[in-house]
Amino acid sequence: TTGYGLSQSQAYPAQLETRLVAGGHDVDVINAGVSGETTRGNLERAAFISSQNPDIVLLGIGGNDALRSLPLEETKKNMRETISILQRGDNPPIILLLKMQAPLNSGLAYKRDFDAIYEELATEAGLLLVPFLTAELFLDVNNKLSDGIHYNELGYQKVVEQHVGPAVEEVLERLE
Repeated sequence: TTGYGLSQSQAYPAQLETRLVAGGHDVDVINAGVSGETTRGNLERAAFISSQNPDIVLLGIGGNDALRSLPLEETKKNMRETISILQRGDNPPIILLLKMQAPLNSGLAYKRDFDAIYEELATEAGLLLVPFLTAELFLDVNNKLSDGIHYNELGYQKVVEQHVGPAVEEVLERLE
């Protein structure tokens, strides 16, 4: 998550690092997000991300594919290949797959099939799946920028507190 419309310190990667450091973890959170990126763009950068030798990767991709109603097979293929690249090597990172959901603008069938990709890939690749954000968090306009899509600083704070932070802390405790 690049933190569209916010300073880097307001986006959730920086807020996550602050939380983890305050909790006694010696971490550096690298924000490798690119605004508007599709799974194809992420696939093109997967080897570079892997070359940084991360211990943990938070993989939250696919949302922009859904917003553009891109073909589901292409999205799934790109995600599968990205995961495969990240899992290669002698010391692959632990991958937390952040579940996304498609909006209804592409139809109920598209939404159902898109939403199912995450469980399928998490099971297939043995990944930890972080559930989609609660409707209360996602639909609360106080958590969003004026575009109604991207989170503001408060929204990202809640993402860290309620979803991403606890999942990462659980993994870190297993690693230590």
